[in-house]
Amino acid sequence: MGRTVRRRLGEARGVAMTRFATLDLDQYRAAGGLELGRRVASGELSPVQLAECALHLASEAEPRINAYAALLTERALRDAAEREAEARAGQVRGPLHGVPIAIKDNMPYQGEPTWKGSRTTTDTPAGTSAPMVSRLLGAGAVVIGRTTTPEFGWKGTGSSPRTGITRNPWNPAWNPGGSSAGSGATVASGAVPIATGTDAGGSVRIPAAFCGVVGMKPTLGAIPVWPGTVNESLSHAGPITRSVEDAAAVFDLVRGPDPRDPQSYWSRPPASVPDRPRVGLVRAPFGIEPSGAVESVFADALALLAPVTDLHETKLPAPLPREVFEALWVTGRGLGFRHLVAEHADIMDPGLARLATLAEEYSLADYYDALARRREFNAAMSRVFTDFDLLLMPTMPITAFAAEAEVPPGGEAGAPLPWITWTPYTYPFNISGQPAISVPCGLGAGKAPAGLQIVGPWAGDDAVLAFAARCERALAAGNEATVAPRW
Repeated sequence: MGRTVRRRLGEARGVAMTRFATLDLDQYRAAGGLELGRRVASGELSPVQLAECALHLASEAEPRINAYAALLTERALRDAAEREAEARAGQVRGPLHGVPIAIKDNMPYQGEPTWKGSRTTTDTPAGTSAPMVSRLLGAGAVVIGRTTTPEFGWKGTGSSPRTGITRNPWNPAWNPGGSSAGSGATVASGAVPIATGTDAGGSVRIPAAFCGVVGMKPTLGAIPVWPGTVNESLSHAGPITRSVEDAAAVFDLVRGPDPRDPQSYWSRPPASVPDRPRVGLVRAPFGIEPSGAVESVFADALALLAPVTDLHETKLPAPLPREVFEALWVTGRGLGFRHLVAEHADIMDPGLARLATLAEEYSLADYYDALARRREFNAAMSRVFTDFDLLLMPTMPITAFAAEAEVPPGGEAGAPLPWITWTPYTYPFNISGQPAISVPCGLGAGKAPAGLQIVGPWAGDDAVLAFAARCERALAAGNEATVAPRW
């Protein structure tokens, strides 16, 4: 058993003594955010006790996985003490009251700098928090730190000029995926049950698959994104969690419009899913076969899912929209950061800096052609859901590769966007804006996690989450673990 953390309320503050339940660290690592919140609300657990657990586990893992741009120890303990006093007074803010979380370091958190993985940013504290962060704080969550991201979240791996290499807690030699690298790694390590992420090409789902956790990209605009990004029409915010239940709870807490994000909206279609939803099974999305390791794990998962749904093999009705994504991403990042690159290229990620030159190769006609082809792709993907309620496929065609690498062995290192050459199952659904979630479906060769991806129609977030919860329950018998081994 892991170390036990005990907390006697009042020891440090001279108030009436109240004994909380002892909490074994391994029990904490296995618990979900909602479960911890319920136990805080009932008076069984102390928010300070939970913050101490989270900070201990994060610090213990940090030398090996480097998941945090900053651990906010003093602030977290101070905030936890406030949540504890509120709970004792019967003032529970919401279902995550006192629950430790982590936030990706591209989301402003009031009073703290937002570095975005870049040496070009400053230490100026944010004047206000991002919508997703402020809504989680409003539900009582306690932020223990800001998690690592590649520079300005531009790629699908976990290295940045500011924070170095983030590693996978299942094996520190492996890549955790990105760009929500630290969020995926810290949730998988068990330090926090919930972390925030952003996803403009797979940046929530890639680390979810590589790290064996849940990662949700909702419909574009369902969770407001602020500040805006240079690729606004691709950018989603979403949770990375230990369970689908927690992902659904976070989504409910943070969804809905914010005037700072003109794309954000409020839509709550019926959440019901047919008892046996008609699910399109896509074994090789866009005609790209998964690796043998992923195929084997996915096949085992399908056998467990057969009793809970009707699976109908199908193929996606459009080719891989790689050129469309490249046009949008290269021009957005290259032109959006061109002035920064001109001034600071020597201290920036060379791959990101290179986009400023590559962007100049696109004409205005090229860009509008990409928009036209995007519309064609989106229309084709929308038509799929006249035949199916949902789509089911692998999240990634491969499992995690070397932490230091930008591409897996044999990959296209010289491509304009090397990271999209090995993420063909994720970024197309940023082009279409449809909701998608990655759920752990087992461990492959060398105990490398793999994920299955559920994709829904536009605004079908609740249906995606409901079916993901069914899949999670069905797969529970086949999943060896929910968090990575402890150091």
